[in-house]
Amino acid sequence: MINHRLKCIFIEVPKTGSTSIRSVLGYPKKAHMDIREIKNEMENNWPFTEKPNDTFFKIYKTVAPAIIRKKIGEVLFTHYFKFGFVRNPWDRVVSLYLRKEGIQMANRMTFEQFVFWIQNCTDTCIHPSRKRNQLDFFTNQDGKVLVDFIGKFENIDKDWEIICNKLGLLTLLPHKKKNNDRIKHYMEYYTDLTRAIIQEKFIVDINYFSS
Repeated sequence: MINHRLKCIFIEVPKTGSTSIRSVLGYPKKAHMDIREIKNEMENNWPFTEKPNDTFFKIYKTVAPAIIRKKIGEVLFTHYFKFGFVRNPWDRVVSLYLRKEGIQMANRMTFEQFVFWIQNCTDTCIHPSRKRNQLDFFTNQDGKVLVDFIGKFENIDKDWEIICNKLGLLTLLPHKKKNNDRIKHYMEYYTDLTRAIIQEKFIVDINYFSS
């Protein structure tokens, strides 16, 4: 999502605290857009639903030729603070299984069956992402990371402080959609086999975000 008031771009990876962050920054017209989709939106799809404050951009978004509007979008994209969060893949898969919104799977199959099912799909987001890895949300077509900061869900409050300092916010992060049904640690859901399946499935995220 794009927030022109705060001059930031938030990349919403499903099940990484996005609902809580949206409650502070606002809600996008399309959920779970990756960085490439947002870059394209800024460069090619003026006017925005939310208008920049600067009078220069307000004028030029309507009267400038398309090539100038594209250049303005490029400038905005470059200078806006771009961030998102990722989550431990084993924990995230449990959260997808227990979710209360979107496609609810816990009432349809066992967790083991769910792991076998997710082995051959992307995720169970209500807005399917068609992305194998969380990393895919942050990279361009050449695999280059285009964001300024990627926080960890496991460290969300402290990483949110970093983001607030960057954006000039003094807002604690509310914890929305907390799943109270999880009564055991996420690793207790796994067998050796299912743990290995998730490791193989999301090895790119595991290697990249563990470093």
